[in-house]
Amino acid sequence: MRSALVAASLAVVAMIAGCTTPEQATPDAGRKTTAPSAPPTPPTPAVPAQTFSRTGEVGAAAPVDLTVKAVERHRHLTALKLELSVPTADYQTPTFGYGTLNSDFARFWLLDPVGRKVYFTLREQDGETAYGTRKHNPTESCRKGTRYPVEVYFPPLPAGVRQVTVLAGGLGELTGIPVTDGAPEPSAAPGDDGTPEPGSVYRWPVTPPPSDAWSYVADVREYVETPEKSRTQEGADETVALRTDVLFAFDKATLSDKAAAVLDDVARETRERADPARPPILIEGHTDSKGSDAYNQKLSERRAQAVLGHLRRLLGTEYEYRAAGKGESEPIAPNTRKDGSDNPEGRARNRRVEISYKLKTRAPEVTRTTTASPGTARAAGPAPFRPDLGPEAGTLTRDKLKLHVHPLYRDGAFLVAPFEIENTDTEGIAVPVPQPFRAGTPHEFVTGAAYSGITLVDESSKARYYGTRAGDGFYVQNAVTTIRPGGVQRGYIYFPAPPPEVTAMTFEVDGLGKVQNVPIAR
Repeated sequence: MRSALVAASLAVVAMIAGCTTPEQATPDAGRKTTAPSAPPTPPTPAVPAQTFSRTGEVGAAAPVDLTVKAVERHRHLTALKLELSVPTADYQTPTFGYGTLNSDFARFWLLDPVGRKVYFTLREQDGETAYGTRKHNPTESCRKGTRYPVEVYFPPLPAGVRQVTVLAGGLGELTGIPVTDGAPEPSAAPGDDGTPEPGSVYRWPVTPPPSDAWSYVADVREYVETPEKSRTQEGADETVALRTDVLFAFDKATLSDKAAAVLDDVARETRERADPARPPILIEGHTDSKGSDAYNQKLSERRAQAVLGHLRRLLGTEYEYRAAGKGESEPIAPNTRKDGSDNPEGRARNRRVEISYKLKTRAPEVTRTTTASPGTARAAGPAPFRPDLGPEAGTLTRDKLKLHVHPLYRDGAFLVAPFEIENTDTEGIAVPVPQPFRAGTPHEFVTGAAYSGITLVDESSKARYYGTRAGDGFYVQNAVTTIRPGGVQRGYIYFPAPPPEVTAMTFEVDGLGKVQNVPIAR
C-alpha cells in the first residue's frame, strides 16, 4: 500500500560493497599445443554493488531520497557520505538539524549493533551545530531533482567494526552499511556558488571538525522485566534486580522456598555471563520507604547477605563477592503518588536485591542452541540492509494517525520494531505535540522517550521489553514529526533482543491496544 515510500536501488555504489569484476580468462595466443584449444571463457558480467537508499518524509516536506554513499573510517573521525534529493517537488526543506536556525545535518547517528554503542555527530561546543556539510544559509531549500552530496562526521570507529546502522531521523534505520578504510582525509570545501539547477549536482560548503570538537559515544542501555526480576545492561555492566517479595516473607531476611529456584536460575546465568577476571559480583539490598531509615538499612544489609550466601554456595570461590545495604536511599519508582497517597506498585518495585557484575567478552553469534532466560540473548551479527518493511502485521489508530506495524527483525544485540505512521487526514497537517504514542504514566527507564507507550511482550515468559536508550536522554528511536496531509512517516524502536527461540512477540501501545504474534523475520 505504501511501497512508494521505500526506494528501490537507484545507483551502483562500488566504493561501499568493495566488489570488483573478476579478471577474464584469455587463451595464450603464442603457445603451441597438440591438444585442442579450450574455448574462451565467456565474459563474467559485472556484479553491481548494493545501493543503500531510502525514500521517506522528514517533517512536512515532500518525500526525500537519501543514499548512503560510504561510511569511511579515518584516524581521527568517521565520515558518513550521503546524497540527498527531492524528486517530486521544488523548493523543499527537509530538516536534519536541531531547532529552526541550525538546519545542518546533526540528526544522524551511527549505531554499532554488536558493540552496543551509539556515535553522535561531531559538533561545535554548543552541542547542536554539526561539522561537515553546511548549507549556505539555514533556510536554504532543495530544488526538485538536484542531487546534494552531504558529509557528516562522527568519532572514529574501532578497527573491528565492519558494519554499522545509520539512523537517519525520519527516514528510519539503514542497517548493514559497510565501513571502508583508506579513503583520503576529509577537507574543507567552499561549496558551489549560484542557484542550483534541477537535475544537477550541487555542493554545499564542508567544514571539517577541529581537534576540540564536541564528541560523544554512548553505550546502549537495555531493560527487560518479568514478574520476578528485571535486567539492565549498559556496555559491559549488567544488573539483575530481584523482587524481594519473591525472595523473602514480609519484614524477613530468610530466603523463602521459592527463592531457591529463582536464585538457582540467577546463579546459572551469572556463571554464564559474569567475568570472574573483573570482580566483584556486587549484591545490594534495597527497601521501600515504610519504616525508619535505620531499620530499613539493617534489613537491606541482611537480605543482601542472605542472597550472597546462597550465590556463593552455588558459584563457589571462582568469583569475588561484596554485599551492601542501601535501605530506602535509592528508589527506582515513587513510593507515593503525586497527591501524597501511598503507591503500593512503586513500593513493590523498590523492594529489591540487585546483583551486578561485568560481562564476559564474547564474539557475536548468529544462533544459539541453549534456552536463555528473558533478556539474555547474545549478539547476532549486524542485519543486512533491508530495502522494504515486509508485510503488514496489524494496525492501531489514535485520532487521525494510523500506526502500521511490520515484522520485527534482529540487528546485532537488538530487536528492531519498524513501523509507519500515516496521517489519514488528507487536508490537514498532523502536528504531533505532545507525542501521540507516549505512555500516560511512563516507566522510569523510558520517561522521556517519544514512544514510551510502546513495549514488546514475550507471551511465553511474560517478559516485557522496553525501548533502548544511550546515555540519559537519547532513545534509540525516532520521534513523530510533522506529517503532511495524507503523508506517511517511517518509525523504528530498538529493543533488547529476546532469546533466539522466540519467533514472535506482542506489540503493545499503552492505552491504545496491541498487535499479537508479530513475527520476527529471519
